[in-house]
Amino acid sequence: MKELSSPSELESVFAEETAVLYKHSTQCPISAAAHRQMDTLLERNPDAPLYKVDVHSAKGLSDTIVERTGIEHQSPQLILLRSGSPTWTSARGEITADGLAEQLESSRS
Repeated sequence: MKELSSPSELESVFAEETAVLYKHSTQCPISAAAHRQMDTLLERNPDAPLYKVDVHSAKGLSDTIVERTGIEHQSPQLILLRSGSPTWTSARGEITADGLAEQLESSRS
């Protein structure tokens, strides 16, 4: 999982064929649970195209994601992008490693 910290890094994610934006807060217990789910996903799928954005330290990037995707901000939040366009999202307690793995698998088809 690569943490994004600059607009150019975020722009390169939007240029990928498939990418997952994971917005999280280091100050939130729900985000901590979601982070454990992302760790589980990466244990099973180490090549998953997962990119993390801290909604506090990188608020500008978080705001840009809202503008680019049209998806209302939540934290934690997953946004699956295909060729730069959002195709699936999950937030808060709904975030699971299995759910994201299923979406990634179906996006390969």
